[in-house]
Amino acid sequence: MQTVITNLTVKNTCKKLWELYPFLSQDGTFFAIISTEYDTHGNVTADFLDVISYASKLGYEYVNTIVYPTVYKQHVAFLDNVRYIVWMCKSLSKMKFNKDSIREKHIWKDVEWGKRAKNYNPKGKDPGNVWIPTEDDGKAHITKHVLLSDNDVIARLKNMVGCGRSCAVYTENRNLIDLDQSFAPLPECNQSLQKRPEVIFKTSEKMDTIKAKTLNLIVTSPPYWNLKDYYKKGQIGQESYGTYLQRMTVVWNQCYHKLADNGSIWININIRRQEGKIIPLPNDFVKICKKIGFFYKGIFIWHKSSGIPTGDKNIVDRHEYVLLFSKSRDFSVDFTELSHIADYKNPFINGGAFWNINRKAGSVGKKFIHPAIYPNELAKRIIRISTHVGDLVCDPFLGSGTSLIAAICCHRNFIGYEYNEGFKQLIQYRVSLEIPDTAVIYKN
Repeated sequence: MQTVITNLTVKNTCKKLWELYPFLSQDGTFFAIISTEYDTHGNVTADFLDVISYASKLGYEYVNTIVYPTVYKQHVAFLDNVRYIVWMCKSLSKMKFNKDSIREKHIWKDVEWGKRAKNYNPKGKDPGNVWIPTEDDGKAHITKHVLLSDNDVIARLKNMVGCGRSCAVYTENRNLIDLDQSFAPLPECNQSLQKRPEVIFKTSEKMDTIKAKTLNLIVTSPPYWNLKDYYKKGQIGQESYGTYLQRMTVVWNQCYHKLADNGSIWININIRRQEGKIIPLPNDFVKICKKIGFFYKGIFIWHKSSGIPTGDKNIVDRHEYVLLFSKSRDFSVDFTELSHIADYKNPFINGGAFWNINRKAGSVGKKFIHPAIYPNELAKRIIRISTHVGDLVCDPFLGSGTSLIAAICCHRNFIGYEYNEGFKQLIQYRVSLEIPDTAVIYKN
């Protein structure tokens, strides 16, 4: 058997992974189409991360996760319109994959690519792991974002691997959640807006300057393991993976105790590969946070039109995950604010869990050491749909100061922790440039 495609529940997908592994050829591929599954309170019971974890234990090699929007929105803590395709194989080196079969035509050929011919492929643009095809007016303007059906997706997957040999497709009707209930609105803030946000240059493993149950929101992009070295002894991310997870557990514990009962925590993270092995950071964070006591509410997709190029055995990485946890079982976002977000020229995609936000191009200055800066807009959206004016926002890994700037722009109070005081100059530079009338309190 060369190709298996499933569109099943998580439980039945795992069953097929186990049953069919012995029969899948060495150059074979397994595609599992998954929707997140929820309980009646909108808390995640199973998702694509569970499939990746189980498949890895069976011996499958992980290739990528493709996401695409579906017309069937699950009304949970937000409107979940995401379908995931977990792409696995028996052997990465032997896997059959034809990238040209799923290319889309360039819409920038005469406008942009003509000036940079080396980046132009006449066969079409490199396919990415977010499947939202576009239509255009022939003059480099997108006129429509296309919503693919599950059958369209299955046909694409078959084309990717050239199903000239045996291909098995398993589908079933799945019961998607629509709670169809009015969630309690976010409680009004009882705090006054302070004039000066605070930045504390200490590890967030001990956030002793914050009182228990006073934070309304935590939004952060934590350090990846074994990725960037900022040359300060004791930084999180440069130890063994086990020690890294232990230290992150301490941080997430601190966050839980400092978060108000109606609060939420949003974590921007992605799956990584290192030396051919998968680093399942999102799945490990989910396990840690659920064990601490957080309720796992689901995932938003940060869709990046620009992505990281890959070789012939993979597709362009164009998305990251934003994990959502809450302290309350029945937490939900502000659906009115969410409905105002319209990144796509298709009303069936907007208002859900897909956000198309590009990372700012270029550098903030060569004189600064700086992390990968995630966009202000991503943090602003999270703040607007999960807090009120005057609420207290925290980032335990402040880095360059993005969440600080976003919080002030949204008229929220802010406190952030950053272990590396070397980022102070960069934070000051960005504050003076983007919110010049703001005075920040810095503490060591």
